[in-house]
Amino acid sequence: MVVCLTRLFGTRLAPTYPVTVRITQIEERPRRCLRVEGRLTADELAELEQLVRTDPDAACLDLAELRSVDAAGLAELRRLRALGFALRSVPPHLAFRIEEP
Repeated sequence: MVVCLTRLFGTRLAPTYPVTVRITQIEERPRRCLRVEGRLTADELAELEQLVRTDPDAACLDLAELRSVDAAGLAELRRLRALGFALRSVPPHLAFRIEEP
């Protein structure tokens, strides 16, 4: 979805795109972690998968600010956990969903 803002006289401003997730690399020793914030949906999985694939040292996902996940996001978190990624600071409302089979 593209949202365009319009001024009083009809001048179009640059389109803005809704941002639903932010993924940030956190420098921590001895391992780097990826902080995932917002809503993780199927639309954003490619970005997460790319960061995980190109950064094999990232063995931790910080989910403290993750607000919600859809079915595809939930499946990806379960897959990453099975591959050995540590999921830390998982919000309680998501923890039980991730633990379910």
